[in-house]
Amino acid sequence: MSLSPDQAPRQRGLVLLNKAEKLIVYLSPAIDKVPRHQRYRYAARLEDALWALVKQIIEAAASGQKSKVYRVDEQVRYIHALLRHGAERGLLPPSRVGEAAKLLQEIGAMIGSWRQRIQG
Repeated sequence: MSLSPDQAPRQRGLVLLNKAEKLIVYLSPAIDKVPRHQRYRYAARLEDALWALVKQIIEAAASGQKSKVYRVDEQVRYIHALLRHGAERGLLPPSRVGEAAKLLQEIGAMIGSWRQRIQG
């Protein structure tokens, strides 16, 4: 029996992981439409950064180490910067960037509360 990500049991980091995966699915059509001359410079970098976020969330949830949670936060900031760059250069549609930024903001807030729980 297969569960959708929304039906999966809630475990530490799982909700955050689902949001990161939804971000990838949401941005994929826009990444696929990046002009050819920027496909391997910008689009590949953005896609790699998004998958690195997923990997770092998994690692942080498995280890529970404060330093790994901070790395996840750094990765979110890096993706924000890539999205801003893509919007400024016209590589991504502004509407997609706006929605993706909202999703990233939610992810960032969840990471912030995760950091506080680990410190306290």
